[in-house]
Amino acid sequence: MKQKYAPSISKHGVNKAPPTLAYGVLARIALGRGDYEGASRLIRRYLLLCHETGNYEFFRMRKAYDPILEFAYHNGIEPEITREMMAFAGFTIKKAYIVTLGRFSVFPYENRGTALKTHSKKERELLAFLLDAGERGATKDQIYEALWCDSDSDDVKKLIGVNLSYIKKDLSALGFRDPVVKQEKQYSIRRDEIVTDAEPFEEAARNFERHQSLEGAKAILSLYKGEYLSDFEAHWAVAKRLKYAEIYKKVLDLVLRRS
Repeated sequence: MKQKYAPSISKHGVNKAPPTLAYGVLARIALGRGDYEGASRLIRRYLLLCHETGNYEFFRMRKAYDPILEFAYHNGIEPEITREMMAFAGFTIKKAYIVTLGRFSVFPYENRGTALKTHSKKERELLAFLLDAGERGATKDQIYEALWCDSDSDDVKKLIGVNLSYIKKDLSALGFRDPVVKQEKQYSIRRDEIVTDAEPFEEAARNFERHQSLEGAKAILSLYKGEYLSDFEAHWAVAKRLKYAEIYKKVLDLVLRRS
């Protein structure tokens, strides 16, 4: 017996969810295929239907529908409706793209040709360390042990504070307002406006584990640009460096055997 689903009723009392959903699915397919002209047309129609019917709930499925909002925002598609949907979904515009596979570099999200200039290599390493630490962040003592344990400075904690201020200042050039978060004694980097190259690499690795496809293997090879944080002699990065390198080696061996 088929399961029955309750219809989605719009603010006008009319059930228009099925055609609205169809346009959303078609728009996602067009984006995935790189058909940007078709995607523009479908996304415009989709946003207008969502606005007309009041069916905003699709945008709570962030992983599936954030690309639609991002494309609409950057291509000026129904800007007022797009901003309304973004506010509803809690979507934030990405400001930085950070390379961690190979040489650590920070780029404007929309212009990845010229890396952001920073005050020093130590500042870049501190930023990399805090990104690696994730939401849990790190205390100044943990930062000292990871990055400054061999320093001759008389006041390392002040030195850490100076480099944290450098991170704030340099990222402000990309439009960040409060990139460094301090919660009690823990410091972390606000991630909602940042994308790193490790994220699609890890997703591709998970997909490969499930399907073991040649296409999935080639996706991993295309994303792996070098050892994780290769320009830092960082003991705190060794575990992830070895993990990523092992994934790459495993996939490369598979491709070579099948070619």
